[in-house]
Amino acid sequence: MSPLCHLLQQDRNPSSEVASYWDHAAGADQTVPWHAFRRDVAGLRDRIASGPDGAWVLLTEDAYAFAVGLFALWHAGCSAISPPNRQPSSLRALHTRSAGVLSDRSDWFPETSVLHPIEGVEPGDPGNLAPLRPDALAMELFTSGTTGGEKPVTKRIQHLEDEVRELHATWKTLIGEATFFSAASHQHVYGLLFGVLWPLYAGNTIQRHHYLHPSELVPRMREAGDCVLVNVPTHLKRLVRHAHAPTLRGVCRVVFSSGGPLATGVAHDIAGALGVPPIEVLGSTETGGIAWRSQQPKETECGWTPFTAVRVTCDGDDKRLRVRSPFVSVDSGEKGFATGDRISIHPDGSFALEGRSDHIAKIGEKRLDLTRMASELRARPSVEEVALATIDRDAELRVAATIVPAEEGWELIQREGERAFVRVLRACLTDAWDPVLHPRYWRVVSELPANSRGKVTLDALRGLFRPLEAEDAGADRPIMLDQFRGEDYLERSCQVPEDLGCFSGHFPGHPVVPGALQLDWALEVAAELLDAPPRVAELESLKFPAPLGPGQIFRIRVRNVADNQIDFTISGEDADHARGRVRLARGPRSGLQP
Repeated sequence: MSPLCHLLQQDRNPSSEVASYWDHAAGADQTVPWHAFRRDVAGLRDRIASGPDGAWVLLTEDAYAFAVGLFALWHAGCSAISPPNRQPSSLRALHTRSAGVLSDRSDWFPETSVLHPIEGVEPGDPGNLAPLRPDALAMELFTSGTTGGEKPVTKRIQHLEDEVRELHATWKTLIGEATFFSAASHQHVYGLLFGVLWPLYAGNTIQRHHYLHPSELVPRMREAGDCVLVNVPTHLKRLVRHAHAPTLRGVCRVVFSSGGPLATGVAHDIAGALGVPPIEVLGSTETGGIAWRSQQPKETECGWTPFTAVRVTCDGDDKRLRVRSPFVSVDSGEKGFATGDRISIHPDGSFALEGRSDHIAKIGEKRLDLTRMASELRARPSVEEVALATIDRDAELRVAATIVPAEEGWELIQREGERAFVRVLRACLTDAWDPVLHPRYWRVVSELPANSRGKVTLDALRGLFRPLEAEDAGADRPIMLDQFRGEDYLERSCQVPEDLGCFSGHFPGHPVVPGALQLDWALEVAAELLDAPPRVAELESLKFPAPLGPGQIFRIRVRNVADNQIDFTISGEDADHARGRVRLARGPRSGLQP
């Protein structure tokens, strides 16, 4: 039976689990059975079929809601558009050319009506769900997380079906009947395939929520008892440093990773802690899966093995990887699809990656065109020249920006300081670029470093950032993962850096983020929300209920309550870390006055 076209015609036990989730109110796991999934799809299909034809934007936090939305669209004869990010400019652009919006977060789409995939939809009759056509348009995905440089890539159901079949044939004995936990977003092709479509076809249970921090993930996996982990390198680095990661030994039967190669040390540490070496998958939105590898402990070199259905070749002088595969969804002709990776092929058919052949960098599992971001910054009237480089910090690539200010920029620096200048540049990237791609480190110089021939070299740029001082501009800032602006609030998803300069004094052996610094972070969000630094007249109801420590993921939400009042919360998955109310001084806002 075909994996996707006949999925909802499969004769399964009606009570078999499709999805599970932790119900905070009940303090227990809740499950969704197979018969409810079919009825949810049928009900939403009926709602969609009564509306306009075409492609619908599909964007959800909940993996189960996404699955219901996707199959309902397909069975209604429509396709899905999966946004590359949640930036307002991206969503506005996609909405203008869509037939409608399916989402479990209406606040992400303040300018339009949104249909929730589950809530408020009457269950339908699954007997009316006919098999799907393999050649039907399935969805539009995007190759990167930026709104100017991303490329749309269309997938037909056959592309996804072929790849799901390949995944199951390759690893069905490894996954058994385990529950799938995914930290990879289902909005992108890796998380879509590994976190939703494959487990649905295989009859495994999917976790509805993405647990991004080990302190949330590890207990949930232990409770499930038999798990598959679909992850990305950044999150695996956090997991292996977590004190309780070894308690997953015997619980986690396989770990998948994609989005960038895992450092050998991290791969070996995962194998040591969990008892299973991670399986890394190489691929892209255009090509689908290309190859896989599993770095075994004590191995110094491990090649990539192409999937059975995939043929790889190496172009001549530039050694570019070229792919021929049924998963490739772009017209690449007889020669196959040329990627940006350089490779060398081994006699046994495996190959080694030897870097990129273009100016694309992988930052936090997202692709970034450094040239385009530099052009965006250079277009600012306060900037005369800019050069971007990537630097490796703790085996993780980050963007470093070197800026030569124009006259307007120097005036701003003289008037309000370098941090204010950098804040303006960060703000110009906020609406159109995924926050994880923003430069983490900044240098302001009078001229770009050049060699004797007047060329700005990569080594010279990177030299400006050695050593990276703890007191760099922005060094005591959280790592911003995502941001959303509502009508009267601004919300950021962030992570606490492991190396905040204040940790040495708060407190030895048990580092926590000081309350004063958490307040600074909230006021910085307030400054962006209000378009000016707030002048603080009075702090009210300021509380710090739970400590915030290294590596923790949290949300800062600042709300403009009135002309002279803002509220803020800094919250984690299970508790608030800080909350309070700030009364603002009336009159011109010319700086922070605590």
